[in-house]
Amino acid sequence: MSAIVQTIVYGLTIGSVYVLVACGYSLVFATTRIVNFAQGALVVVGGYLAWWLYADLARGDVPLVVVALVVVILTAGVGVLVDLVAVAPLGRFDPVTNISWLVTTFAVGIVAQELVAKTISDTGQTLPALADSILGWRGSVVADVAIQPADVVLVVTTLVVVAGLALFQARTRVGSAFRAVAQDRQAASLMGINPRSIVMLSFALAGALAGLSAILIAPRLGVRFNIVLNLGVLGFVAAVLGGLGSIKGAVIGGYAVGLVEGMVGSITSNAAAWQPIVVFALFVIVLALRPTGLLGRPQVEKV
Repeated sequence: MSAIVQTIVYGLTIGSVYVLVACGYSLVFATTRIVNFAQGALVVVGGYLAWWLYADLARGDVPLVVVALVVVILTAGVGVLVDLVAVAPLGRFDPVTNISWLVTTFAVGIVAQELVAKTISDTGQTLPALADSILGWRGSVVADVAIQPADVVLVVTTLVVVAGLALFQARTRVGSAFRAVAQDRQAASLMGINPRSIVMLSFALAGALAGLSAILIAPRLGVRFNIVLNLGVLGFVAAVLGGLGSIKGAVIGGYAVGLVEGMVGSITSNAAAWQPIVVFALFVIVLALRPTGLLGRPQVEKV
């Protein structure tokens, strides 16, 4: 029983962060057909900005919730900056045949990390949880597995954000513009939509999600530079598993990766070594059967 509870708790908590990071990848891919390899670095930027604002600048005198809102706005701005520096200068290009974006987004991510290391901190830091209690509840132990308020906040916040993104895309005019640009950028521009503005907005939302995920996961993993690998790479795996460009796919892929890691951790004492192997094996199997991911749709080119 404890193994099942541990798997569920781990899968939901770490999977929620994968979901947020995967949504960032999918939002950008939907409007540009490129993969923003700076997404993992944005998580690092968000984490260190939060630590600097909360622990170093405000000395803990400002509520962490307020700091979180500021960081989400700042990382949204950093996301736009990534677009302006790494993608916009490339002009109009076919992302399939011109893969310059791969180098530029990756390079911008490295530069962002180095700037953080030089200006804020180059060592691991810690942040407290957004909430240490919920209506007086400070945690429980179920089948020898501790469940903390921070875990509940993480999962609930992720579900609310994902639901908000889904409603935004389905029920708003800007969401309709997102879908139009994703389907046919040239046709969208003929309908009066500014594709460049929509692309910038997608980068801003991706940056905001990165900042939010950094703050939510900090109580569990801390603020560290290797988050780029842990969350950036596995968030990308989750996005591809579910289907790049699909918010629903990001949810399925993120929680699938989290639950697989949880299952591996419950059956072996050397989870750190086996988790990447099993996750990437699942990745290969799914792509071999469905190259576009579980919910992805193949691009049909009309001639």
